[in-house]
Amino acid sequence: MTTSIKLLFDPKVEEKEVHIISKAIEEIYEIEVTCRTVLKIKKSAYNRKRKQYNGQKLLNNLIDEENLKFFFWIVEDDLYVPVMNFIFGLATQFFGAIVSFHRLESLEMKIKESVHECGHILGLGHCVNLCVMQYSTSLKEANEKPSSLCSECENKIKENKRNFEPNKD
Repeated sequence: MTTSIKLLFDPKVEEKEVHIISKAIEEIYEIEVTCRTVLKIKKSAYNRKRKQYNGQKLLNNLIDEENLKFFFWIVEDDLYVPVMNFIFGLATQFFGAIVSFHRLESLEMKIKESVHECGHILGLGHCVNLCVMQYSTSLKEANEKPSSLCSECENKIKENKRNFEPNKD
């Protein structure tokens, strides 16, 4: 049995990019990306004052109300959490993640942030090494970090994968 991640994406996201990102995730983490399913963003998470969607509400809805596990959702709209002006993405370890392409200027940056958030799903925290798991608070930081895992994070993934329970759909 192999570990797999369910991929969801907003209809505004280009399917070509979804395919490229899913392949990058499969290669880096040696897991299967399944289900590539269209999922529209919920209007109830929209904040009119901020003109952004609350990423935490969106993520919690899929975990708590939809009972999803090991999922990754790509959206085009701008996201925030209450203590930050914006977020590139957000994850809950061993459950799921959401990433916003809104502020990401290139396919390379979209891949990096997607790989980063999937790392959180698979149990990785932020890393201080030269690694895709570095924390990014700006476009400059996101652009400068590498697109690969460091050896410490690779080892953590291998250890964590031994404990994963595969999706049972």
